Amino acid sequence: MHESVEACVVTGANLSQPLGIVMLNAEAAARAAEAAARAELEASLSEHLRAINTTLDPHEQLHCIVVASTAWTVDNDIITPTFKVKRNRIEEIYSAHYERWEASARRVIWQSG
Repeated sequence: MHESVEACVVTGANLSQPLGIVMLNAEAAARAAEAAARAELEASLSEHLRAINTTLDPHEQLHCIVVASTAWTVDNDIITPTFKVKRNRIEEIYSAHYERWEASARRVIWQSG
């Protein structure tokens, strides 16, 4: 529901709070390469997270939003040909980082590599 987000998934089994992983749309990803635009986007995503969390029960609230550095495509097997996110691939790619992200005090995390 954020204008800069193309796709998202909520995950985090075995964490105290779930987290959201998002893929930016092409325009937002291009803008995020510029420091000022990236800071503005981060503030916008942080506010979006705050707004979402106010609508959720405490145990459902997201700890943070992680911005994926790699586009999710059919070619890298993260989405299906009908553009559904493959949860098992998300877990394979990102789960090793969950505890570090959870330990972070940041509301928006830019995933690298």
